[in-house]
Amino acid sequence: MMFFILGLVFFVLGVLSGKIKTGFIVVFPFLVGSGVYALFGFICVFIAILLFMFGFINKPISGDLQVREDEYDTQKKTSVKGGGVVLIGPVPIVFGSNWKIAVLMMVLAIIIIVAMFFLPRFL
Repeated sequence: MMFFILGLVFFVLGVLSGKIKTGFIVVFPFLVGSGVYALFGFICVFIAILLFMFGFINKPISGDLQVREDEYDTQKKTSVKGGGVVLIGPVPIVFGSNWKIAVLMMVLAIIIIVAMFFLPRFL
C-alpha cells in the first residue's frame, strides 16, 4: 500500500510541475510523462501491483479455518441473495441470484438509463 500511495504522490508532484500530462480516452484515464516524477511514480505503482499479486501466494492455511464434518452438520445454513447491474454504455447487464431480484435489477437499470438520458438536459 505504501508503494501505491508513494507512486500517487509522485504522479501528483509531476502533474503540478508540468512534467506529467493527464487525460481520458472514453472512460479510461491515462498519464504521459517524462522526468523523474513520472519514472518513480510508475515504478512505485508497478511494485505495488506486483506486491499485491504475489502477496497472496504464500499465505499459510490456518487449521482454525477448517471445519470438521460433525461441526458442519450442527451449524445453521444461511443463504445470501443479491444482484447487480453493469452498464456498458447504454447496454445493461443484469444478474441476480433469483428471478425476483433479477426483475428488480432490470427495473433499476431502466431507471438509471432514463436518469442518464434526462439528467444532462436539466443541468
